[in-house]
Amino acid sequence: MPFQLQSDPMNVFFRCVEDSSETIMITDKNGTLIYVNPAWTKTYGYTRTEVLGQTPRVLHSEHHNLEFYTKMWSDILNIKKGYWKGEVINRAKDRTLIPVLLTITTFKSLTGEILGFMGIALDIHEQKQLEDKVVHQDRLASIGLLSSGLAHEIGTPLGVIRGRAEILQTQTKDTHIKNGLDVIISQIDRISKLIGSLLRVSRSSTDVKMTRVNVLNVVNDVLALVRDHFKKDSVEVKVNISQDLFALADFSRLEQVLLNLTMNSIHAIQKSIKDCITHTPHVFSITSGGHMEHVCICVSDTGCGISKENMKKLFQPFFTTKKSGE
Repeated sequence: MPFQLQSDPMNVFFRCVEDSSETIMITDKNGTLIYVNPAWTKTYGYTRTEVLGQTPRVLHSEHHNLEFYTKMWSDILNIKKGYWKGEVINRAKDRTLIPVLLTITTFKSLTGEILGFMGIALDIHEQKQLEDKVVHQDRLASIGLLSSGLAHEIGTPLGVIRGRAEILQTQTKDTHIKNGLDVIISQIDRISKLIGSLLRVSRSSTDVKMTRVNVLNVVNDVLALVRDHFKKDSVEVKVNISQDLFALADFSRLEQVLLNLTMNSIHAIQKSIKDCITHTPHVFSITSGGHMEHVCICVSDTGCGISKENMKKLFQPFFTTKKSGE
């Protein structure tokens, strides 16, 4: 190898760049792409023919503001520093967002004139997924500690208040007072359900009661709870689920998931109606399908949809875009 390096160093260096697992791109001093390695084309889905002569803006994801790029180029063009290193979110040809750890350096002539720039990037999407998972687990652990404390500190006095309210109901004949006590009891039950929800979210999988569940029965139970909402807004409800479709699941948890999705659809449709996004009749549908050992349940609607910035927050416990009290 030393002999080959001495006899043909440029070929050795070229092979190193071509065979690198990290993406490498080179531009001239005007920022025009003059080279990308195979790892680059594989990662971003472009061919060399498509991008050579273009600028790195083909990867622009709109995730970074002007201040970000100003700081980047200030470091790169700084005579003493001459490089920038940091995390960037790029966009591939198929619109997939790809987080990378990017290093951009200048390369110069013997006289110090900038000839161009080289960017070397490491795909860190798996690392980011792992970090997100750790954050998610930490959040669940925090909720577990909070909910167990709430269950003890709030649950006991709530039980006492509810008991006293029930006793008062038996001791009065005043309809106005009875109605007021009904409100008190219902609000206490609401708080108790919230505490129960916190506890369920933080429980381990060993607390799940798995049984053979008829999916259509779960769906019908959910629709029975929200039928008035759909009727009020003249929403067409479509259900396409086989009567013989079964799944191994916790009935109450599956029901809660479908109820949450359905209520989200209702709110999205109501927002569309309020904002007059469309005047066509709205549709809500639940369909199912199966693949091998799995059952797929699809809930869809013609509401306002979910913004891009909220998509990554969907699995955060208790994340909501609704205002307090809605």
